[in-house]
Amino acid sequence: SARDLGLGEAFAVGLVGLIGVGSLVGRFAIGVVADRLGRAQTLVLMQLSMGASYLLWGAAGGQALLLVFALWFGLSYGSIVSLLPAICMDYFGGRSVASVVGTLYSGAALGNLLGPVLAGAAFDWSGHYLGVMAVCGVLSLMATWASRQMKRCGQARY
Repeated sequence: SARDLGLGEAFAVGLVGLIGVGSLVGRFAIGVVADRLGRAQTLVLMQLSMGASYLLWGAAGGQALLLVFALWFGLSYGSIVSLLPAICMDYFGGRSVASVVGTLYSGAALGNLLGPVLAGAAFDWSGHYLGVMAVCGVLSLMATWASRQMKRCGQARY
C-alpha cells in the first residue's frame, strides 16, 4: 500500500516493523487495561480499535498517517493476541484450554496465510486497496460484535 502511494521500499518495510513494535507494546501493556476493565470488555475495545485503524489506513495518503496506522494496528493486534488465551481459560476452563487455543490460533494462521494472497489478488483486479480495507473493516466489526456477544452471554469468571 505504501509503495502504491509512491513511498519507498525501505519505508514500506519499516511500516511492517512498526506493526511489530506496536504489537509488542500491546502484548505487554494490555494487562493493565484488562485488569481495570475486565478481559472480555478489553477484547471488545481492542477489536473495535483494530477496525478503526483500518479507517485510518484508508485515509492515509502519506508517511505520517501510515506510521500512525502501523503503530495503532500493531497495538490493537498485539493486545488481542495477548488477551485470547486468558479469555479462553476464563470461558472454557483448564481442561480444554489447550485445544481451544490451538483451534483458535490455527484459524488465525489460515487467515494470515490467505489474507495477503487474497489482498494482493484484490489489488491486482481493482488497482487499489479500498475493497481490502472495507473487508478488513467489516470483519473487524463482526469480530467486535462476536466479542460483545461473548461478553454478554458468557459465564466467565472475570
